[in-house]
Amino acid sequence: MYFIKVKFDRRPRSLQDRMHRMMEEMLSLSRPVFSPSGSGWTPEADMYETDELIVLVVNVAGIAKDDIEISYYDGYLSIAGKREMKLPGGLPVRHHQLEIGTGAFERIFRIPTSVDSEAIEATLQDGLLNIQMKKKSPVRRDVIIELNADGGITI
Repeated sequence: MYFIKVKFDRRPRSLQDRMHRMMEEMLSLSRPVFSPSGSGWTPEADMYETDELIVLVVNVAGIAKDDIEISYYDGYLSIAGKREMKLPGGLPVRHHQLEIGTGAFERIFRIPTSVDSEAIEATLQDGLLNIQMKKKSPVRRDVIIELNADGGITI
């Protein structure tokens, strides 16, 4: 099992630009999962939550932990990386089927609740990237509302 360091992205503008580009790509209905263009490919992902955690599981089979970058900023988690096509060296190769995406990828996920950016942990095991984000406990603020004798409200 490998542990991956998650960094807090302090470049909000570049993340905003990447999110805009990802939204444009997502709205393109003809975009395939594997594309020879510069847009790369898209790994599959599952997200779920428990009482204490938001968990994101991403299929990154065949990608080394050093080739994965994870960053978090203001409710968005970005995962970027690169998978190389591994071919036998020295022999000519004729492809009959290519379904496994290769090249660079990037996915940006909107996290559905507030999480502690200092308590994000990622592990890579058996080709699955498992990211656990600890939820922030909601700040409870009691507000006392009193009715005045003249019918007005005092907070």
